[in-house]
Amino acid sequence: MKLQSVALVRASPLWAAATLAIGLTLFPAGALADIHKCVDADGLITFTDSPSRKFKSCTLLYRDPGPAAAAPKPAPGDGSTPASRARVEPSPARTNPGPDNFPRVERSEQRDRDLKARQIVERELAGEQRLLEDARRQISALGTQPTDKSEPKLRELRDTVSRHERNIAEIQRQLSMMK
Repeated sequence: MKLQSVALVRASPLWAAATLAIGLTLFPAGALADIHKCVDADGLITFTDSPSRKFKSCTLLYRDPGPAAAAPKPAPGDGSTPASRARVEPSPARTNPGPDNFPRVERSEQRDRDLKARQIVERELAGEQRLLEDARRQISALGTQPTDKSEPKLRELRDTVSRHERNIAEIQRQLSMMK
């Protein structure tokens, strides 16, 4: 991947270093390349992955280790691999992608957590359904002919019914996405 050159007009060294640090943290690891800080004849600072002769000076700030940094693999049949060395299978918890220091959870423990989460959401759904039925019962208790006294209460109950119906729809959507 080719990085685009970024020119900074007579930027302070602190600002340039901060910009570089932020830029390095935003690039995914697979998209990194050698990064050079170059200054042209007018004093413009440019960060680039391909320095050229148009710059007065260039300093290498970061060298991408690339695929060459991986452990070299011996050629098959060259005798450098002992026959007694067996392939080590990773533990099930290590097959998850992520940084080495990222906490790992065993599959059985994750299943238990997922089950508990689903039970909590199902209880939430049952509670919303009860509240919806209560609000509907209260509306029917007010009668079909609203009076001046019951009109604000009826409006409030209809809003409550609508809110519980939306909550139920959202909870059901959440349940459908759970394992």
